[in-house]
Amino acid sequence: MKPFSGEDPLARSLADLPLVPLDPARADAVRLRARAALVDEAEHPAPSARLSLAWSAVILPALLLSSGCVYVWDSVQKIGQIYGGG
Repeated sequence: MKPFSGEDPLARSLADLPLVPLDPARADAVRLRARAALVDEAEHPAPSARLSLAWSAVILPALLLSSGCVYVWDSVQKIGQIYGGG
């Protein structure tokens, strides 16, 4: 585990929390509830998570590809005008 540097306010707040002793049965119950919440979130993601995935998987690559194609086409046209004389 990395040593705590104290710069991150969230990590500092978590480090300031008191230790809570849990018996093994209660620890297992907490672990199961946390796992169920994570599985539920994975099966039914929030709309913002879907939008983020759509942006990074589809929209951004399409935007970059289309702008690259426009740039190359315009460059070819300019080179043709400069060296082709027409």
